[in-house]
Amino acid sequence: MVDAGFLVAQLVNALFYSSILFMIASGLSLIFGITRILNLAHGAFYMLGAYIMYTVMTALPGGASAVLGILAAGAIVAVIGLLVEAGLLRRVYGKPEEVQLLLTFALILVLDDLAKMIWGPEYKSLTTLPWGSLSVGDYTIPVYHLAAIAVALASAVGLWLLFSRTTLGKKIRASASYPEVAEALGVDTRRMFMATFMLGSALAGASGALAGPVLTAYPGMGTEAIVLSFAIIVIGGMGSILGALAGALIVGFTRTVMAVVYPVLEVALIYIVMAIVLLVKPTGLFGGREVERR
Repeated sequence: MVDAGFLVAQLVNALFYSSILFMIASGLSLIFGITRILNLAHGAFYMLGAYIMYTVMTALPGGASAVLGILAAGAIVAVIGLLVEAGLLRRVYGKPEEVQLLLTFALILVLDDLAKMIWGPEYKSLTTLPWGSLSVGDYTIPVYHLAAIAVALASAVGLWLLFSRTTLGKKIRASASYPEVAEALGVDTRRMFMATFMLGSALAGASGALAGPVLTAYPGMGTEAIVLSFAIIVIGGMGSILGALAGALIVGFTRTVMAVVYPVLEVALIYIVMAIVLLVKPTGLFGGREVERR
């Protein structure tokens, strides 16, 4: 008979991992869905968030520093995203995809070296998690994991409300689908793209901050995250927040279960699932018909 405590602990682990993946994948999907820029440097933004969280929690011990670290990471990476969008990416909107990919790949190298200059090449990790843990049978569940799940859930609800219930969200969607019509109606599409990139970058920074106390911060840590994010948005559908949530849950639970049941297929099964989805529904589970820009 399977231990109930073990099942609960693994469920929380899967939800925590899915929460991190959703935060970073939703930002990547959002940026692509609105600006049509496939930002390879998104994983580097995630890395910066982890470093910022480490810095804040090291400088200010205590549970409050975790909250401050998440807020600081989201805000600082959002500003970095603003500078990147305004200074670089704005110049390649509508350009061939290879130009955009080369530019954002170059950003990865720059940001990785910047991290080495500021924090050094050594791995940075925290020895303890804030807020203690709960006991479930013979197993313990970190309260931090539950808090991270709550943050991801709040982010999902917030994004849904933004794009379905607010004027700003409707302007952003209009700027993505019908930019000429939106501009004719007085919408500043350039500002909408800027706001979208800042929001997506903030999500990447916050996801890195959430992962920072549990994982290890190091230069290049965003590579695995961005690869998994691509798998998630392919499974869920490009530009769909609901798709990012569904894809993150599929990937998070698949990897957690396989790590226990059959570790050899822990990563491979994710891409097998992705391939099956592509064969059955090339636009992803929640992807719709893409509107062509004129």
